[in-house]
Amino acid sequence: MKRRTFVQQLAATGMLLPMSLGFPRLRAFAQAPPGSEFMKLAAINNDTITVIIRLAGGNDGLNTIVPYTNSEYYKLRTDGSLFIKDTDVLKLPGNATMGLHPSLVGLKTLYEEQKVSIIQNVGYPNQNFSHFRSTDIWLSGTDADVFDTSGWYAKFLEELYPDYPDVLPTDPFAIELGTFLSSTLIGKKNNMGIAISNLNYVPDQPDEEPIPTTHVGIEEAYVREVIKQTNIFTTRIIEAGSKQTKNMVTYPTNNVLASGLAGIARIIAGGLKTQMYIVNLGGYDTHSNQLTQHANLHKQFADAVLAFQRDLEAFGLDKRICMMTISEFGRRAISNGSGTDHGSAAPLFVIGSGVNGGFIGSDPNLTALQGPGNIPMEHDFRQVYASLLGQWYGASEQLYVPAALPRPFQQLPIFKKLSTSVGDDTSQRISLGMHYPSPANESTIIPFGGILSGTEGILGIYTPEGRLITEYRILPGTESIEVDTRHLPSGLFVYSLRSGNFELKQTLIVQH
Repeated sequence: MKRRTFVQQLAATGMLLPMSLGFPRLRAFAQAPPGSEFMKLAAINNDTITVIIRLAGGNDGLNTIVPYTNSEYYKLRTDGSLFIKDTDVLKLPGNATMGLHPSLVGLKTLYEEQKVSIIQNVGYPNQNFSHFRSTDIWLSGTDADVFDTSGWYAKFLEELYPDYPDVLPTDPFAIELGTFLSSTLIGKKNNMGIAISNLNYVPDQPDEEPIPTTHVGIEEAYVREVIKQTNIFTTRIIEAGSKQTKNMVTYPTNNVLASGLAGIARIIAGGLKTQMYIVNLGGYDTHSNQLTQHANLHKQFADAVLAFQRDLEAFGLDKRICMMTISEFGRRAISNGSGTDHGSAAPLFVIGSGVNGGFIGSDPNLTALQGPGNIPMEHDFRQVYASLLGQWYGASEQLYVPAALPRPFQQLPIFKKLSTSVGDDTSQRISLGMHYPSPANESTIIPFGGILSGTEGILGIYTPEGRLITEYRILPGTESIEVDTRHLPSGLFVYSLRSGNFELKQTLIVQH
């Protein structure tokens, strides 16, 4: 590739170079010293990746996960016939009351393979109905009355890597597709990711042909050095994209989300170690023409997600990667005639081979609507973040509270993965997962691991006040235990796993 062509095509990709984001030019050469906190932490749980798909505008949850057996749903949306007919709903195995929007065929396929976790009624207390303010709350992880311009994931990274930016990683921590970073990746002190507008074309390195001994040549030499040396992250993306130039499956055409996910699959397959990607899909502000608009958006979403999952499976990467949807709020249960207005709680998807497939939570309560038709919240969105950080990335609570999240949040049984806790003494890698099903009725299964040969563990069930109810002896090699919960009243309890000097705790939810 000619020099001029390289510079032009690099500019055309919209890649934002690290120095434009505040990265120091010469620190790209810094080597992490063996004893640095960066090196200690980077060696743990560095194989898991999350792709956040932001459904920007406020997705209508009732027409996404449809309560097709609930007569209240049809009464509330009779005006304008803004409902999905029960005969059109995609029925889901194991659930006799909730189904998928008819355009979510690809998602139904993955759900039937136990690769979709649906978390019901997600929101936050004191819901703000402004797009801008509610987006800030979701991306910062703060309470509704706290104003913070830094993002929850960026703050977590700043806590996780205290040596940064004096010591830089080889690959970027996070990548957002677009021309600018959202606040998710903007920390209190540093930007913790880079923005790239197009991964379909990843340019080659500039040629090594001789540089003319002219003023222009001197300037060109400088540009080459900036590209090669300063832009360490962009260089790694170029290398990964050049190594893997083709996808393993065919993605849908004329689908912006699919195009972005295809690019992400290639650079991951090419060896990039980035652990967070963010893709934005707009158009969900459906005040009018909702049925048509929603159907088109949902088809684009589901088709792209199915292709991406199949691509990851073909590459052998699917157990390392999950997708998660977020949206700043849901919509009201009541139709406004041809659309729905800003509402509160809505469902959220976590998708991938590493999730516990099925529903978490209850059907939307349509007989106890709040205000002008808002669905009551059941799960705080920060419970999902805490589950992602704790279960998927293996972060101990001390690393993300209060750095990323303002206080502890009860985790949800989203992931199969039992990660070693980052920040704990890793000489004893016991792990304790979320129980399932949750809430428990007659019984529930508690997963765990890490009980070393020659030792044993004690699993205890406690009241919230700390009174012991029952204990189980856990032998080495045991991976789970089924607990009879019929004798427990409905409510919250605590279970803990002790082995040697180490103890982990989780919340047990019982509902009869």
